[in-house]
Amino acid sequence: MITREQIYLDERLETKSAVFEFIAQEAEKLGVTVHREQLVRDLWERENVYSTGLQDQFAIPHTQSEAVTRPAVLVIRLKNSIDWASHDGKPVQYIFSILVPKGSVDVSHLQIISSLATLLLEDSFKEAVAGAKNGDDVYHLLEQYTEGLVS
Repeated sequence: MITREQIYLDERLETKSAVFEFIAQEAEKLGVTVHREQLVRDLWERENVYSTGLQDQFAIPHTQSEAVTRPAVLVIRLKNSIDWASHDGKPVQYIFSILVPKGSVDVSHLQIISSLATLLLEDSFKEAVAGAKNGDDVYHLLEQYTEGLVS
């Protein structure tokens, strides 16, 4: 679900729209989507139901989309935090985007969201993500804290 190529650190994105465009662009490069514009629309559709901004500057934008060819998680740490309409009112700087093909409503989608949400309750995990020096640090951190998310 997460490879080293799906970890992006210190990205200069200034808005939620820019983040969704970036996610779709990178998903296209990775072969995770065949229809970038549809993926952006699907991310917004989900976001408009209920903000995916959690707390402590973390967000988990996610979608089940016909534009997604295989399940993937993209990890993004922004250079600067941005407004996200988060539950705690704080801006977002750390993003875990979950992309799942529509129709593959299996347990894995819910398990991924549950695993990440649980991790984001752990201060040590959040601090480690914030302090990571490079993508390898984040990758090894995810290996340490999760089961089956990294490949």
